[in-house]
Amino acid sequence: MSKPFSVSRRQYLGAAGLLGLAGFVGAAQLPVATSAAYKDRTHARSVSIPVNAGPVFMAGLSVNARMVDTGIGVGSDGNAYVWGLTNIAINGDTLTDGVQQPPTKVAGIPDGTVLQVTGQIYDANALDKNGTVWGWGTFNSRNGTDAAAPNGNAKQIRINSAWNGSGPILDRITAISSTEYAGAGIRSDGTVWHWGSPTGYGGNSAPGASQLLGLPDPSVPGNRPVYLKGAYTNFFLILENGDVYYWGGTGGGDSLPGALANVDSTPAMVTPLSPWFKRNVAAGSPYIIAVDGGINMGGAILSNGQMISWGSNYTRTGRGTTLTPTVPDVVPGLSNIKSMQFGFTGVATMNSSGELWGYGASDDYGRFPQTPTRIDTNVVQYASGQGFYLWQKSDGTFWGRGYNPQGSIGLPTGQINTTRQVSWNMGVVAK
Repeated sequence: MSKPFSVSRRQYLGAAGLLGLAGFVGAAQLPVATSAAYKDRTHARSVSIPVNAGPVFMAGLSVNARMVDTGIGVGSDGNAYVWGLTNIAINGDTLTDGVQQPPTKVAGIPDGTVLQVTGQIYDANALDKNGTVWGWGTFNSRNGTDAAAPNGNAKQIRINSAWNGSGPILDRITAISSTEYAGAGIRSDGTVWHWGSPTGYGGNSAPGASQLLGLPDPSVPGNRPVYLKGAYTNFFLILENGDVYYWGGTGGGDSLPGALANVDSTPAMVTPLSPWFKRNVAAGSPYIIAVDGGINMGGAILSNGQMISWGSNYTRTGRGTTLTPTVPDVVPGLSNIKSMQFGFTGVATMNSSGELWGYGASDDYGRFPQTPTRIDTNVVQYASGQGFYLWQKSDGTFWGRGYNPQGSIGLPTGQINTTRQVSWNMGVVAK
């Protein structure tokens, strides 16, 4: 198993200076309707999920990928594409996969049907126009298929059984997301379903997908989920009433504020963020509309375009050395933020003017500065992998920086410490 990997997960974590720790919201380009509980029109909350609507087409770079060596996105042709490391079935076909590859269509999914894709470390999921979810990659127990498929092709996820079992196909899903080892989706009735590793990454113990139990009744007004995001080892969920929940969280909290504990598959409220819950703020005051996080760091976007952050040390907060790093607080230097995407040890954000801003920890593989810095302008879409950042400018060109042993941001490979243009032809996932 170690041969096709450019670097083992243990090696990568050690190289990143993570001292033995246990691996798209945020995207600017999801054009969806907002729910009745979210009235703010000033900042495009592109991660909101339409209530009582079907899946939304999210062509372009994946806004929700935690892959280490692979870029992933949806083409305007309605197919899933991967680049960089595409072997070990990451392109859905063990007969044609490879390393350091340009964008390659994922095999096994009916042509032209993909609306959304998400990535785990070496696995992926896709949502199709019928509301069903497909899984493929290296570890079937993580992508929800739970059994080997011929040639490694993508297969539909079933409820409480492997893809080739007798359980019903998981359907009526409107949005999907991933942590490093697990996936989840919201169904049109407001219920949440999950699959993958159950040991603190947000997955389930049964094969296939299972309903996540313990959330407020979605049939009660205000309780329907309007936001779902897989962070490093936990999922974040925002309800229509503005309350923020999580499940998962192994590794001492990782993306979670206030040293919250791993709750596996029992959802719990993110209480350290409660001062910014919509129900707790004064009329007209900003409240949380998005949450995400990496390793021992995280952040939330407020309805006024500000961002709050937290982390295990000051280099993970973007706030410098003057504030207590573990306490969530506003990040100075960021305003009019409309979206964010955390990687392992850094975060990329975009404001309403199309400027890409970011900050990272002292060990950030994307080499973002430790305080918010404008990275580029005229940006139309972007993505964060585990250790790399990738974006497209309004002139159609793609740019990136960071961890690149397999060509996630093109050739030549290696650690890319400054911004450079991506060498692959990325037109298939262009905006």
